[in-house]
Order: sequence, then structure tokens, then C-alpha cells
Amino acid sequence: MIVLLALFLWNSNPGEVIRLIARVDPGWLAVAFGVNFLALFTRAERWRTLLQPSHPPPYYPTYFAVTVGYMSSSILPVRAGDVVRAVLMKGKTGIRFSTGIATVLTERVLDLIAILGMLCWFVVSSASNPSFTEEQRAMLRSVGFVAGAILVVMLVFVTGIVLATSAIRRLHERLGQLLPHRMRDPWMHFFDTFAASFHSAAQHPAAFAKVIVLTLVTWACLSSQFWFTSLAMSHDLPFLSCFLLTGVSIVGMMIPTPGGVGGFHKVCQVALIQFYAFGIDDSVALALVLHIVGTAPVVVGGLALFVREGLSWGQLAKIGETREE
Repeated sequence: MIVLLALFLWNSNPGEVIRLIARVDPGWLAVAFGVNFLALFTRAERWRTLLQPSHPPPYYPTYFAVTVGYMSSSILPVRAGDVVRAVLMKGKTGIRFSTGIATVLTERVLDLIAILGMLCWFVVSSASNPSFTEEQRAMLRSVGFVAGAILVVMLVFVTGIVLATSAIRRLHERLGQLLPHRMRDPWMHFFDTFAASFHSAAQHPAAFAKVIVLTLVTWACLSSQFWFTSLAMSHDLPFLSCFLLTGVSIVGMMIPTPGGVGGFHKVCQVALIQFYAFGIDDSVALALVLHIVGTAPVVVGGLALFVREGLSWGQLAKIGETREE
């Protein structure tokens, strides 16, 4: 993390960065915070629909688990919040931990498809953009090829889960033979629960359509926050730039540092300099504000609910001890 932050801040002028941040437009910044906060509500509604399509669990416990879970992911490395929210959901509603984790993975698959789709859309839309050089377009074509290939694989995988479960299960079982014997049963149990979450949604067309719409709305919010933040910082970036920034920011967040600190900042900086001719100070200022906009609503909201419920990190650890079934 320290190395990434050092690379991010290298050659920047702290005084100029502070000056640029101080000029932020509070109106556009409020809009950016607002759409990020809205995504928490759509994520909660999507998860409760996936958990039980015919009779979704109560909204508040789901919203509580989602918000505290994402808060944990914003503070802790390696997506710890995914486990946290499944544990909290079990404690609040009795929904099995394995069901919670499997539907979280289902969400991750849907999110990845949405992100890859946005990246492909950006690449196709930028193919004839005169503001990009041939070298930049070639780089984008490479990104588009990789994103498109992964997108096709993910769509085939999801289709296989729904239409050819037994064949995919046999493949999964063969892969499980590579694991130690004691891990094979949990491996298959996890697959069966994961596949069941897709089947359950597919058997309820209205619920499945709702999940798709909520996924699109969620990522419309999470991507547009980048554009609104750029407007707050007085940068005239095209709207589609938020699709590129969303894609690269996810890559940065995958680097195992607490809250993606360092990784998020550096990859955003590279994209801004490489494709939009940002200077060092401008890229540092915008990346810092982007990270604040992306994490502050989640962290503040999660902490508020955490305190409201009278929880502590120690109690959360005790809840976690009961998660195995």
C-alpha cells in the first residue's frame, strides 16, 4: 500500500493538490455522494430478491447487512465484507450462511458482467473518437478484446448453470478432485448452493427481471458518480469516461490493500493521464476525491447502523463463530 501511494504521489505538488481539491463544487459533489448512497438501496433490494425470490426477507435487516458489509470491505482487505454480511444476515433473519455467501457470489457474477459490458461499450464508442490517438485506440482495442472474451465466458458460464447444470456440475466436481479430500464436500456444497441461487431466480421471471434492472441501476449510479465528481472538480470529461474509470477502479480495488488504498488511486491516475491528458496534480486531486466519494457514504452509513444496533467488532467475531452449518 505504501509503495503504491508513493508512486501515486510521486512528482506531485501537495500545495497545488490541496488548492485543486478546495475548489470543488459542493453542488455536483453532493450529487456524486447521492448517487453512491442510492446504490446501497438498490443493492439491498437486489440481494433480498436473490435470497428468496418468492418471499424476500424484510428490507431493513438486508439493508443493514449490506451496508455494514460494504463498510467492512471499504476498511478491510480481501473483500472481508462479503463474509460479514452473510453472517449478519443469518443472525438477523436465520437465512443460512451458505445461501448468503452463494447469493453474494451470484451478485459478483452479475456485477462483473455489468462492468465488462460497460467497458466493451466504452471501447466500441471510442473506436472512431478523434480525441484519441491511434496508439490510444490500439490500447483500448486490447482492453476491449480481453473484456469481451471474459464477458463471453461469463455469459456462457451463467447460461450453462441455468440450462446445463449437470454438465457444469461434473466439470466442477472434476476440478474438486484437485483439492484435499476434506475440502471436496464443501466445494460441491458451495457449487450446488450457488447454482440453486441462479435457478431460483430463473424460475421467477419477474424476480429475475427485477434483479437485472436493479443491477443496471446500481452500476449506473456507481459509474455516474465518477462523472459527477469530475464536474465538481471542473473537468470537462465525456460521460462515457465514467465507464472506463469504473472498470479500472475495480482493478485497483482488487489489489489486497485496506479499502483499495493505493491501488485504486494509481490505476485511476494512469487512466486519467494516459487517455485524458491530465497533469500529475490534477490526477492526484481527482483520484483522491473520487475515492472519498466512493467510500464515505458506505463507511458513514455502515458505522451509523453499526452503532445503532449496539454492535462491536468483538461481537461480530462471535457471530462469525456460528456461521458454519
